[in-house]
Amino acid sequence: MRHAHFILTGLIVVAMAAAGCSSTSVASSQYETVRDMPNRDNTKAREGNHLAVALLEDGRYDEAEVQLKKALAADVTFGPAHNNLGKVYYHQSKFYLSAWEFQYAIKLMPHHPEPRNNLGLVLEAVGKLDEAISLYGEALDLQPDNPNLLGNLARARVRRGDRGDGVRQLLSDLIMKDTRVPWVDWARQRLALLGKIDQ
Repeated sequence: MRHAHFILTGLIVVAMAAAGCSSTSVASSQYETVRDMPNRDNTKAREGNHLAVALLEDGRYDEAEVQLKKALAADVTFGPAHNNLGKVYYHQSKFYLSAWEFQYAIKLMPHHPEPRNNLGLVLEAVGKLDEAISLYGEALDLQPDNPNLLGNLARARVRRGDRGDGVRQLLSDLIMKDTRVPWVDWARQRLALLGKIDQ
């Protein structure tokens, strides 16, 4: 249960210059987040992102990163490419870069739960459970019936040591809504354990 499932979400990275980002001209495989007249080729960005998704699913993270940077060079405001680049960095354990990309995606896609959930995964991975739980809750508010979001919130609250009615309800909801057998079994075990603790 340590590795959460990503769906299709704070750290603020101050040292962007150290990470290689600047506002000067860059090669076509790079992108800039600050630019006087940014490119807005949505079609090219969408195509690059589509190629990168297939590479991500195959675990070809370096190749996916190249495609996503090309997509963002075509249109830096294409939120899904930021979200997917954050996934690449997450899988490479580049958590600061990952968090920055997810934050950017949240700004560009405020009504989508994925970037919030994904940022929550980063924060949980670095031990910031309270912040992760907050983001999982925000993501779940945007898509209340999504079992992936429900599972992430339940797992983080259990990891934090929550034992009240709220976490019990999350676990019960997960059992009812999720079709993933390992998650349902985990939720049942946690509920049973909470019952024993109360006795």
